Amino acid sequence: MPFFEPDDANALSTENLDVSQVFDLNGKGAVEALALVEAALHDQRGDEEVKLWFRFDPPTPGGGETLFQPVGRRLRDAIKHGHAVRAMPAQGGGWIVRLSAKVR
Repeated sequence: MPFFEPDDANALSTENLDVSQVFDLNGKGAVEALALVEAALHDQRGDEEVKLWFRFDPPTPGGGETLFQPVGRRLRDAIKHGHAVRAMPAQGGGWIVRLSAKVR
């Protein structure tokens, strides 16, 4: 397990809060949420890298499956195909994804 100085760890966590747009997926089913993710991945890519937050509630005991896995799989595919640079879990629930710039 790597060790971070408190200031370094704080910088990493606050950097994730600097996003271009937040997509609230709370209360959405997997099909609807994935359609919104797909549209955002397509519509938000531009000439520069963009960071998006797909926000949804973190899991609760006995709450059933969350959107974490289905959205994470879609983001993994986006990285694999070069549409996204990085995706990581968000502290407040959901995923933060950095989209790559479109190649001209």
